[in-house]
Amino acid sequence: MKAVVKQQLGDGFVDLVDVPEPQLEPGTVLLAPGAVGICGTDLQILHGRFIGYVPPVVMGHEFAGVIDSVGAGVGGLSPGDRVVSETHAYVCGECVYCRSGIYNLCPKRKGFGYGINGAFTELVRVRKDIIHKLPDGISIQEAALLEPTSVALNALTRNSRVLPGDSVLIIGPGPIGLLCLQVARLSGGRVTVAGTERSKQRLALAMKLGAERVVTDKELTEGISDGTLKNAFDMAVMAAGDASAFETALLAVRPAGRVVHIGETAVSAPVQLSLIEKKNLTVQGSFSHNWPVWENSISLVRSGAIDLRSLISHEFELARWRDAFGVVENRTGVKVLLRP
Repeated sequence: MKAVVKQQLGDGFVDLVDVPEPQLEPGTVLLAPGAVGICGTDLQILHGRFIGYVPPVVMGHEFAGVIDSVGAGVGGLSPGDRVVSETHAYVCGECVYCRSGIYNLCPKRKGFGYGINGAFTELVRVRKDIIHKLPDGISIQEAALLEPTSVALNALTRNSRVLPGDSVLIIGPGPIGLLCLQVARLSGGRVTVAGTERSKQRLALAMKLGAERVVTDKELTEGISDGTLKNAFDMAVMAAGDASAFETALLAVRPAGRVVHIGETAVSAPVQLSLIEKKNLTVQGSFSHNWPVWENSISLVRSGAIDLRSLISHEFELARWRDAFGVVENRTGVKVLLRP
């Protein structure tokens, strides 16, 4: 079967190649992906910047599809079921984090697409414990966005909370940022979204999805400098992989405000740590998600409270993966899907 594979360490070395079909094991299913989202992490793996990927590996971790076959010991799931998978391909099941239900923090965790073969292919083996059935009303394409939806929901309703009336700054109008916008609004937040000049299409979509206003990164920096946007927000959400935006976030929130970091980055940046102390700020990281967060995401999308369809800008066949990656890299779309 065909698969998009990161074949060795370094910048590049990604190709569409033939790989063996995965074999069923007890407690697993073979899932035929119908749609797979391209994440910023996939670009980092393409360019060799993501920490911890293990080549050769089939890429892709945001996926939904149909069950092809089930292994021994798998109950409640059948071939033909429409499902979506979490990203936690392997966890130990024994550490304090696994036993506490926050298995996303398992130190032995391996994720699809970088630690274990992922979904940019025709079949992927998935353990039954991370499979969620899809209700009617959620398309396979929309379901491929349930993973970033769960990231946003975990960040803003579990690890931190948006309170009714909060003024929230979201830095980064990519899919995660636009989903954080929707989650923040559901919690009663008033949202400003910041992005680069290259992101005007995404900023326009942010307005359609309910942002109170949008600003460019230049306007945000100038507003902090002249005082109009300094100390102006109750919460700032870093939803882009831009380490330099951390200090901007610290300056933008009011004393006793909150800064939430979600965006994946391997880059370090200097920051005035005294801002955290002198402004009495709370800085919260948020990584991934777990079972109850996924169930909540599915419920919110099913009810129409969260709009995923508006985020899907492009769909490409697997053979055109280079074109699809180019759209993501050039920011000429929002959420780009591959169809294996």
